[in-house]
Amino acid sequence: MEQQGYVIEAKNGVAKIRVNRESACGGNCVSCKGCPSSAIIIEAKDEIGLKRGDSVTLYEDSSKVIKYAVIGYGLLAALMCVGAVIGYNATGRDLMGLLGAALGLAIGVAAVKLFFRNVESDFKIKGINRPSETQNIETDDDN
Repeated sequence: MEQQGYVIEAKNGVAKIRVNRESACGGNCVSCKGCPSSAIIIEAKDEIGLKRGDSVTLYEDSSKVIKYAVIGYGLLAALMCVGAVIGYNATGRDLMGLLGAALGLAIGVAAVKLFFRNVESDFKIKGINRPSETQNIETDDDN
């Protein structure tokens, strides 16, 4: 998985990189009349001397991203189903099944937050595009 971003701060061997999140449709908001997407700040090891304003390409192993997505969403779905079954079987009422599902979902959200709290992102800097030092070249307009 690759992401494009801009360095907003680089010091002590760590770079803070602003990355625009892509929407489900690929970020082409003109085609679907606009999907809100927000920017996130990612920290990555700076082993190449990044500077503020550098454009970088970040890389993360796709299998790791998929694994964590399956754990996160799978755990939520499983706990919600278990809560629904326990709630319904305990009382035989649909309302208790619904409340059990809500409780299972709440427990799942808490569990996912605890599980992913200490997971470090492992983004690697794959490429860099430094803004040119000579971009502001003045032209002679004496015509």
